[in-house]
Amino acid sequence: MRERGKKKDAVGILHRRYIGDDAERKASLQSERISAEVARMVYELRQDAGLTQKELAELIGTTQSVISRLEDADYEGHSLSMLSRIAKKLNHRLNVRIVPENLESQTMNYAFRELLRGLRKEKGLKVEEVAERSGIEREEVLRMERNECYRPTPLALHKLSKFYGIPQRRLAVLAGAVRDVPADLEREVSRFAAQSESFAKLTPEEQRTLDEFVNFLREESTGH
Repeated sequence: MRERGKKKDAVGILHRRYIGDDAERKASLQSERISAEVARMVYELRQDAGLTQKELAELIGTTQSVISRLEDADYEGHSLSMLSRIAKKLNHRLNVRIVPENLESQTMNYAFRELLRGLRKEKGLKVEEVAERSGIEREEVLRMERNECYRPTPLALHKLSKFYGIPQRRLAVLAGAVRDVPADLEREVSRFAAQSESFAKLTPEEQRTLDEFVNFLREESTGH
């Protein structure tokens, strides 16, 4: 436990040193997250449709290399028209919103979505399987994992809490349903969000990051 504590402290120091309250660096980090979110969205829509990159490219009238770039988390050349074409062909619609800038709230919500995606991948489950086993509607599982503005119902949070073994109140804080955020949770969320950029599957480092964050969340239920 002491070694784990030292590692967490070191990561926190690095995060404060290189990001901290620097507005420009926070904005840069948020921009990177947006690019990663768009890339993940395209990837997961294609996977859900059971298509290869080449098949999706042919479907929307472009090349496989274009789809590959769109699924690259470092790519910043996304266009609304291209994303709209992909969404339409895969029976979705593009929804663009402008929301008030609140980096702390965005970080909480980002951590919530990454946590759910990470836990699902850790169990090797598809969205449909999570819905069936947890008793949550498939569409709500999708919204919780992909919609940054979605606020899950108390019943959904209760079911998530039972399914993943994480205290419901902590899930509610991450989901934006509780405004009073404990300082230790805010610190751990910041650390988790800064390190977690999961994409297709968990890397060993992402697995360690997820495990540490989940263990911290579960400590509340054990009295620590």
